Amino acid sequence: MTGNNSWIQFGHGRKRNNQRARVQTLRIPLVATQAQPAAYRLCKVPVPVLEQAEEGEGEKMKPKIDPEFRALIPPLTAEELAGLEADILEHGALRDNLVIWAKGNVLLDGHHRLAICERHGIGYATHTLDLPDRDAAKLWIIRNQFSRRNLATIQKIALSELARPLIEAEAKERQRLHGGTAPGREATLSPKSDEVLRTDDVLAEMAGCGRTTYRDALFVMDYGTPEQIEALKSNSVAISKAASEIKRERQRTEQRAALADAKAANKLRTDVCYIRHCSMADLFASGIKPDCIITDPPYPKEHLHLYAELAELAKNVPLVAVMCGQSYLPQIMEAMCRHLEYRWTLAYLTPGGQAVQQWQAKVNTFWKPVLLFGKAGESWIGDVCKSNVNDNDKRFHDWGQSESGMTSLVERLSTPGQLICDPFLGGGTTAVVALALGRRFVGCDTDGEAVKLAKGRCCERGT
Repeated sequence: MTGNNSWIQFGHGRKRNNQRARVQTLRIPLVATQAQPAAYRLCKVPVPVLEQAEEGEGEKMKPKIDPEFRALIPPLTAEELAGLEADILEHGALRDNLVIWAKGNVLLDGHHRLAICERHGIGYATHTLDLPDRDAAKLWIIRNQFSRRNLATIQKIALSELARPLIEAEAKERQRLHGGTAPGREATLSPKSDEVLRTDDVLAEMAGCGRTTYRDALFVMDYGTPEQIEALKSNSVAISKAASEIKRERQRTEQRAALADAKAANKLRTDVCYIRHCSMADLFASGIKPDCIITDPPYPKEHLHLYAELAELAKNVPLVAVMCGQSYLPQIMEAMCRHLEYRWTLAYLTPGGQAVQQWQAKVNTFWKPVLLFGKAGESWIGDVCKSNVNDNDKRFHDWGQSESGMTSLVERLSTPGQLICDPFLGGGTTAVVALALGRRFVGCDTDGEAVKLAKGRCCERGT
C-alpha cells in the first residue's frame, strides 16, 4: 500500500511486523523539520548536509516521486491539508524548501507542498541531500518526521517501527562481518561492545523512550482498542498503564474460556452456591436469609448510594461486614447507621508494595476499614485481618481482593455451614473462599461477565 488514502486499521491479535499499519492508524500528521539524534549514528547513516539548489533549478527539473518513499510519510488529515494549502496561497511561496535526494532527483520531503504548488502554479525552491543509498534515504525520511511537531510518545514509536527492517538488516550485517553468525568462525565483536546493534534499544532511543516503554507501546498498538490508542495520543493515559489493563483483560478472557470448560464438566450445586446476574434488590426479593453479609462495594463517590441501599436491604441479617475506602468513610457510616446497628471497625491490612496513593489526602494507605454491623454474638473476634504480602490479586476483577485476605475475614466472621451473602460479587473471590471453608454462598452482580467468571471459578473448585 503506497497511496496516502490506503488505510489499515488495528485489530486484536494483529502481528507485530505490520509497522505501516501502526503508523497509518495513528495518523501522525506531517508538518516542519530538523534533528538527527544518537540513534541516527548507530545505523552508520551520516547526518546529511543540506545543499542549497541553484536559483531556478527546482523549476527546471521536476522532482520524481518514489512510491516507496512516499509510503513512509504519514498522510495529513483533511483539516491539516487545508491549513497547509491556505498558508501557501496566503504567502504565495513555500516557507521551507523541498528536499531532494541527489541520486535521481527523488523527492524526500515536501510531497504535499509540491502537489499544492503544482496545482496553483506556484514556484518552489529545493535543497539537495547526498545520501549513500536507498536505506539511508528511507531512514532520513523517517527521522525527519520527529521534529515536525510535539508528537506523543506512542506516535514517535509508531514512526520508529518503520525503521525496524533497516536496523535489523544493519545488525545482521555487523554480525556477519564480525563472524557472529558464521559457523566455525570466532566472533570478533563483543556482545557488550558499543558497536553491537540491539534493534529494540536503537528504536527506543530513536523514539526517545526506554525499551520497556517501547515494548509496552507495541503491545498496545497490536491489541488495544481505538479508544485506548487515542488516549495515548492525547497523553491522558500512561503507556505502561494501558498495557497493564490490556494484559489483564486478555488474561481474563483466557481465564473465562478455561473456566467455561470447567463449568461444563462440573455443574454448580445451587444448594451450596447460588449466584445470580441481578441487582441486590432482586436478590433479597427472592427470599434469601443469609447468616451474614461479607462484601466489598465500589468505592468511588458516584456509588455511595449503594451503601444506604445495602443497609436497608440487610436490616434483618444478623451480621453485616462491609469493606470500604477511607475517602468517604463519614458519609458511608452515616448512610448505613440509619438502618443498621454499628458494632466495630476491623482493619484489613494490605502489606507490601501494593499501597494505594490517596492524592487528595497525600496518604499511602496499607489498610482498609471493614465496618461491622449487628449485635455481638458469644464468640470473641480479633479486629485485624490481613492479606498476604503483595497479594494484590486483580486477575478476575479490577476491584478484586485476594483469596488470602478474604479467607482471614470469612474465617473470623462466620462458621462452617453458615450461608454467606455477597451482593457485590465481582470476580467471585468471596464465593470461592466461603466454599473452600465449608460455608454456603449466595451472591449477585449486575455485571454479566463477572457473574459468568465467578460461576466458572466456583465450578473449577469442584463445587
